[in-house]
Amino acid sequence: MKLTMRFLFLWIILNTAIFASATNWTGKWHVNWVSGIFILQLEQHGSDVNGTYEPSNGTLQGKIKDNVLTAVTHNENGVKNKITLTLSKSGNSFFGNSQYGNWMTGIRPSKETHFSAVDVNTSTPLKAFYSFLALGNAVRAGNYEILEKTMDILQFSDEQKQLRHAAKLALSQKFFNIIDECMVESLDFFKKSALESHSIVLHQLGTDVTVPVSFIQEGGSNNWKIKLPNEDVLQRTLKALLKARGKYEIDPNANLSLSTPRATIRTFYEEYDHWEEGGKKYVISTLNLSEVDPAIHEWQAPLLAYYLKSVMDRISTMVYQEIPNDPKSKKPYVHFYHDIDNIIIAPYMVNGKTVWQFAPQTLVTIDELYNEMENVKEKYPTKAISENNLYFKLKSTAKSISPWLLHKVNYSEIWQIILLGFIVLIALGIAWLIRYVVIYFFKKFYITKRWTEEMITLRYIRPVQIGTFAVVLLNAAHQLGLPNIIFSLIKAFTHLLMVVSVTWILYNLVSIFFAILLIRAKKTSTNVDEIIVSLLGSIFRILIITAAIFTVAEIFSIPYKTVVAGLGIGGLAFAIAAKDTIANFFGSAIIIADRPFKTGDRIRIGSDIGVITNVGIRSTKIRTTQDTILTVPNNKITQEMIDNYSEREAMRVDSDFYFALDTPKAVLDKLDIEISTFLREHEAVNSKKIILTGVNDFTKRGIYFGVSFFVIATTEMQYSDIRHRIMTDLGQIIKDNGIEMVMLKEI
Repeated sequence: MKLTMRFLFLWIILNTAIFASATNWTGKWHVNWVSGIFILQLEQHGSDVNGTYEPSNGTLQGKIKDNVLTAVTHNENGVKNKITLTLSKSGNSFFGNSQYGNWMTGIRPSKETHFSAVDVNTSTPLKAFYSFLALGNAVRAGNYEILEKTMDILQFSDEQKQLRHAAKLALSQKFFNIIDECMVESLDFFKKSALESHSIVLHQLGTDVTVPVSFIQEGGSNNWKIKLPNEDVLQRTLKALLKARGKYEIDPNANLSLSTPRATIRTFYEEYDHWEEGGKKYVISTLNLSEVDPAIHEWQAPLLAYYLKSVMDRISTMVYQEIPNDPKSKKPYVHFYHDIDNIIIAPYMVNGKTVWQFAPQTLVTIDELYNEMENVKEKYPTKAISENNLYFKLKSTAKSISPWLLHKVNYSEIWQIILLGFIVLIALGIAWLIRYVVIYFFKKFYITKRWTEEMITLRYIRPVQIGTFAVVLLNAAHQLGLPNIIFSLIKAFTHLLMVVSVTWILYNLVSIFFAILLIRAKKTSTNVDEIIVSLLGSIFRILIITAAIFTVAEIFSIPYKTVVAGLGIGGLAFAIAAKDTIANFFGSAIIIADRPFKTGDRIRIGSDIGVITNVGIRSTKIRTTQDTILTVPNNKITQEMIDNYSEREAMRVDSDFYFALDTPKAVLDKLDIEISTFLREHEAVNSKKIILTGVNDFTKRGIYFGVSFFVIATTEMQYSDIRHRIMTDLGQIIKDNGIEMVMLKEI
């Protein structure tokens, strides 16, 4: 009873925990609805939920039933609204409706981005303007927590202040979109006209459209705000800017096309913060990796992206609007100058389309630039990519042990060289230990358990050890952040070992598989099974070797595709040169179609007699009566007369007797009848086939008496034994009839 109660109690606790985790509303939510975006902060206690939301200084109270939250909201203007929210299965999003029919969706924010650390400074027009840009960029990147801060920097007119909060947000967003279409330069704020009038004029690169921006100081304080134009002016200005670019509306994802340097840097920054959530491919698309070995793009791209981001985070706070955005310009943009190398973004043709990417030379030297600037304080910590975590931990550990370990020897740091050697030893050790696993595995199967250890070693242990060594070395070495040239060599070497290993193993597995099929084929009554199995085995082996050759060519960037394509042009010459090989291949096809013999059959081809041992793609092997192996090209076999002795239903005996010339006719007639009767009644003679006996001819030296019949025999030994017994019986019949035989030596 006690045990039952314990299980019941445990079940209740577990289900309560599961239910609680499945309906946990506590936390911060980013909520989108028809009128904009707001931040919702909830706290759950049992089935009761309380919360607040911004903007509007609102509050929320409600209750949960199952995974549905029914609540009432109150804002600072006293407006109430009833909402119903349904939590998703993952617990990280919800969908809801208000009593007025408006929809809303909420999602838990993932990780905080560096934009949450944006400081707002309005002590000068320049600082106020750049704070607005930084906040606007942050909001556009998904950091909605600072949405309200953008509103605090704008000076609304008396008429605009009467608008609802959502309308104010829309005006703020439209104003940001206008500035985002322009080019911003901090030096404009220090021109005499700007200092006297507290205003600047922004220009749209490549067009004649300009945008005036005015600032106003709050009542003698040190706080400056940006004067927000009225809605009509905003609408006309935005329309003119878009028209000049050939656009009709703002595309929030237009930057992903990488059509300008600004779009490229914005994509790089925004998607870098979402690397794990799908941003990786967009970040890599901003990098021109043409100077990086294609074999290591996957390994090096995350490290290069981190180096690049880390350097740019040390240069200055990123303000996208300072970067050129003229899609017609083809002039490379230099983002940063340094003696080691510059950070350059330039246009390149990718899949027939012009895109702006970080230049190849920038990526080749970015690790050196990173090492040079590593001690410079970052404006904010650069987010580490999961692929690089171990590398930086190892480097930090090496630095804590001794700064000497960070010294470079031929582009590699000393700690990297030491660990690489250690990895090689570990890989060798693991490869050595794997032999015991392979032996244990093979001893479990009935097909291989009788194999000797030497046989297992030769066929499988060696290739498995080679493959294991390569896999361990490659995956461990990639974590060391080695230079491109060294890692390229390691990857090419390990991939070559993997190809050798896989080819070796597959070749032997195919041999075992077709050996089993051949054993089963011999048990069937179909003549063609063994030949097909033999041919298929040969084809598969050739395919494995061919695939291995092409894979090795791919690893070492050998242009085999051009050679293969060239076979179309040189096909005639190739066909002439390989005519015998092609003829042999088609000969094997004819053998399968006509089925003149099978493995194990005794045949005669021309003057050669023997037993078929193997039928391959190129040739057929025959063990002759001299116990030698005769290899005959398949095209020759199809041109010869084939006499298949194994297809006989019986084996023929032909023999001749010579009698004296004075032997009476009556005696010869009597002998013919007795021998014929004897053969027809003999159990070893096939009476259904012809039996010929009698005098064939008269010669000067004697009477020629012939005998022809078939005996039931399948092997030469059976035939010899039966022929011996029958022939001695025939000799006795001749003797009993008193007939004098003439010896052959007298004939």
